[in-house]
Amino acid sequence: MARPAVSARTLRLPVPVIAIVDDDEAVREALCDLLEVEGLSARAFDGAAALLSDTALDSFDCLVTDVRMPEIDGIELQRRLRARGATLPILFITSTTDEPSRTQAMLGGAAAWFTKPVADDALLRALYQALDGRGGAP
Repeated sequence: MARPAVSARTLRLPVPVIAIVDDDEAVREALCDLLEVEGLSARAFDGAAALLSDTALDSFDCLVTDVRMPEIDGIELQRRLRARGATLPILFITSTTDEPSRTQAMLGGAAAWFTKPVADDALLRALYQALDGRGGAP
């Protein structure tokens, strides 16, 4: 007898909430759409300052952020989050191949680093691995 498919939705498990930070609205919308199709919850922010000032900052299970943004870049965002004691996994997406920034991000505990454009399946695989390491339910 075949067993029914079991997922976070059918078990009513908490749905992971992913923060998306990118100064490009089209990128934010595309990432949110991708995650929502996967059954994940996504909240988008147009910059690091908006995320850092959000009252629900501690409720996010993972962060997907651009690297190059005005005012506060993704590397500085990572530094500030870690200084606050935040342990959420961080996935970086960038349009440039900046090896010093990549090295800095990875040394700071980044879960993944991607160069745009990133394939949906590669991003989702890294996201699920990051959530699994944190105990999230995809």
